[in-house]
Amino acid sequence: MAVRTKPRGAPGRWYRRPWTHLVLGLLVAILAVTWTGERARQGVLDNLDARLRDAGAGVDAGLITVEAEQLSALRSIEFTNGVPQALEATNADELNRLVTPLQANSGVPMVDVVEPDGRVVFAVRSKGAPRPVASRAGMPAIAQAMREARGARGGRSSELVIFKTGPTFVTIGPVMEANTPVGVVLVMTPLADVLGRISQQVRADLTAYTADGAPIATTALRDPPKLDTDTARTLIGGGAIVMRYIHGSDREALGRLIIDHEPAAVLGVALHDNSPATRRAVILYSALGLIATVILIATFWARVHRAQTRT
Repeated sequence: MAVRTKPRGAPGRWYRRPWTHLVLGLLVAILAVTWTGERARQGVLDNLDARLRDAGAGVDAGLITVEAEQLSALRSIEFTNGVPQALEATNADELNRLVTPLQANSGVPMVDVVEPDGRVVFAVRSKGAPRPVASRAGMPAIAQAMREARGARGGRSSELVIFKTGPTFVTIGPVMEANTPVGVVLVMTPLADVLGRISQQVRADLTAYTADGAPIATTALRDPPKLDTDTARTLIGGGAIVMRYIHGSDREALGRLIIDHEPAAVLGVALHDNSPATRRAVILYSALGLIATVILIATFWARVHRAQTRT
C-alpha cells in the first residue's frame, strides 16, 4: 500500500493555524487598545466634570464671602455717628471725612451715598474702579431699601445691577436718622473684579451670562459664544447643569449665579479638556507595545518555520 508523504518543507495545517490564531489575537488586541483608550478618555472627562462642579460650588461660596464683606462695609457706614446728619444736610465734605476711611479699610472699591430721589451726594472709588456718576435715579433697590428699612433685614439686600459702566455686584441699605430713612448707601464691586478674584480661588475661567444668554463678564482670554435664550432662561429657572464645549477643547459647565439667595445670572465655569489627548496617548503607547509584541511573535514563528524546513 502506497503511503502519501508531505513534500519536504511544505507547511501543514499545524503550522497555518498558529498564524490564524495570531491574526485573531491581533484583532482582539486592537479592540482592547481602542477600548482602553476610550476608557481613559472617559475617566479624564468624568474627573474634569467633577472638577467643574466643585469649582461651581466654590464660586457660590466665594460670592457669599464677597457679599458678607460688602454688608460689613455697609453696616460700618450706616452706624457711624454723623453720617445720617451729613446725608440729610447734603454735606459732601463731612461725608468724605467720615466715609472715605471706612471705604479704604474695607477694601470695597465703590461706595455711593445717595438721597431718596437717587441723587448721589458723595461717592468714593478705589484706584481703577469706574468713575462716579451724578445720579442713581430709577434704581428699584433704592425705593425697596427705603420701604423695608424697618423690616426684618433692615432694608439691606444684594443684587446684580447692569450700569452703563458695566455689571456690578451691589449691596444696598438705608441710612436712618431718628428711625426715619434719609437715604441709602450703595457698596459695590464690578462683577468682572468679583469673578476675577474667585477665578483665582477655584482655578477655572468664569463667565456670567444674562437671561438672554449674552456674556456680560468673563475671566477668559476670549469671550465665550452666546447661549441660546431658551437654555439661559431654563438654567436661571433652576434647570439642571448643562455641559458644552467652547473654543474647541474648553469644557464649560453652566448653572446659576446666586446672589442673596436669588438667581442673578447664568454662571459658566470652564476648564481645558485633556481627555482627547489622553485617549490618543493611551492608544499610541498601547499600539507601540502591540507592534513590538507582534514583531517578537512573528520573529519567533519565522524561526520555527526555518527549523521545520531544515528537518
